[in-house]
Amino acid sequence: MLFFSVFSFSTMFVLQYDPLLGQFFPAEDWVFAPVDQDHFLAIRHFFFCFYVAFGLFANGRLSVRLGFVANLIFSFLAACLVIDLFAFGLWAWFDIPVSLRNIQIASGLVGFAVFAARLSQWGAMPAPVDLVVAPRQPYRSYLRMTVVTVLAGALAWWVSYLDLEIVRALRSMSLLGGLGPGVFLFLPSLFLFLYLLSQWDRYFETPKGRFAPAVTIVIPAHNEEYIIADTIGAIDAAAGQYNGEVTVFVVNNNSSDSTYQTAADAIASSRNISGEVLEERRPGKAHALNYGFSKVTTEFTIRIDADTQIDNESLWRAMVHFEDPKLGCLGGVPNTRGRSFFERARLAEVMINHGYHAIATEAIDGLVAIPGMFAVYRAHLPIQLNGFAFGLNGEDSDMSMRIAELGYRITVDPRVRYESEVPATFAHMREQRMRWFRSVFHITARCHNAMQLKRGSLRGVVILPIMLLNTAIRTMVLPLIIFGVMETLEPFTQGARPQWQAIGAVMLGSPTLVAIGAVLINRAPKGILYLPEYTVFRLYRGYFTLESMLSIAIKGSETSPTTKHYSEKVRKE
Repeated sequence: MLFFSVFSFSTMFVLQYDPLLGQFFPAEDWVFAPVDQDHFLAIRHFFFCFYVAFGLFANGRLSVRLGFVANLIFSFLAACLVIDLFAFGLWAWFDIPVSLRNIQIASGLVGFAVFAARLSQWGAMPAPVDLVVAPRQPYRSYLRMTVVTVLAGALAWWVSYLDLEIVRALRSMSLLGGLGPGVFLFLPSLFLFLYLLSQWDRYFETPKGRFAPAVTIVIPAHNEEYIIADTIGAIDAAAGQYNGEVTVFVVNNNSSDSTYQTAADAIASSRNISGEVLEERRPGKAHALNYGFSKVTTEFTIRIDADTQIDNESLWRAMVHFEDPKLGCLGGVPNTRGRSFFERARLAEVMINHGYHAIATEAIDGLVAIPGMFAVYRAHLPIQLNGFAFGLNGEDSDMSMRIAELGYRITVDPRVRYESEVPATFAHMREQRMRWFRSVFHITARCHNAMQLKRGSLRGVVILPIMLLNTAIRTMVLPLIIFGVMETLEPFTQGARPQWQAIGAVMLGSPTLVAIGAVLINRAPKGILYLPEYTVFRLYRGYFTLESMLSIAIKGSETSPTTKHYSEKVRKE
């Protein structure tokens, strides 16, 4: 951050005060097209500075990192040249003036996309899997996505055109961004329409019966003596309200404490479940899961993390959905008690991600990740897909993604609740998020076949790139705030500059409005009280994302990394 700040400040000063550069770039950014002088933020210069700083401090040999930086800058400048030529053509041939602000918006989206694409290409990633891509109802998904996108764009444009007082008020409070309300209303509107469409589907698809087949629960456990009895006790209580047989396999994975005996005693003292403790000596959660799944004889399997306690109604609420033979995987929504800063911030996060965005993407069969904290599978599917992958972050998301690409439906029921341990310390949270944020790139690399347009998978062609783009944006949140503050302060005040409200919108913005809606939709109004902590947590999350991306080894564009390479790396971590 220090290098980025110093480098940005010094090069920005040269760009805006050097008379020669001023003649070629009067917009005070690397913009070649003739535009009006409504300068807002030197976004192209920001990406130039960020690319250099990121590449110099990334993980890898210096020569490779310098090549990575050169590739980033060349790719970005080439894309910017196309944007400027298009703008020049509109001005020269149709006499249509182009706003500098619109060019900067387009440049910003391109800059994030270039970073995500090049890091995926140059970074050490798991090898692609031979993925079967047979999405269900692809034409329906694309048609729905197109219609909803047009509606969201029209709504965003209409609100911007009306110039409403409430919009101006929200912008003054940093609840809408400074680049115009249309830009920041589009995505919230898109997800709102998708969510409503998904709820319409659920009204007709929700089973009316009480399907209760026999089910086996697999719990991988490594040094979980302190909590495994509570996890089993919660399962036993839920099984008491379930009409089917429940078997529990705890897979002890090289624990050095009393996990084995504690789990065995808890199963033995349970009233509503049967089961045993299995031993898997090969280290790694994926090995423990695969061994546990290999022992399953029931048609359905539930994976539960050892630190997860399910609610009493979660079993029957989850299993009733599997009356649908095309349902392959189902997840729920975590609870948090609000006992610590991270727990309170996590409440809004899970309501947005699991209780709102995940459900919205179901409307277009675009859901990717069912978290492994609690996931129900048709037992033959993980076996058919050769089990959970080892040597990558996000083996749970990888599995749900591949099941969905087989043509099965995957879903989230927000009434299926569970409580999973939330890190209480900064160090523990950092370690968790480092793994989580790398997983987006790992899953994309593993499931690369789904991203081919000819395969027809909206999940692969649209959703996975959006997930990468969102990770890239989050990676640059803190540097972007620093850059915006520098442009607002002296000596960079020659013309129009970012307003403080716009800088504040990077920290608050429309995600705050979405958070309010999500906690209310999920009937968790206390989450509104935690929004200040969630806002601070989002900044922490941006820092963790940047660290996570810096931890990815830059190997070179010609490298084809293997899963074995990552197995060794993850084991060390």
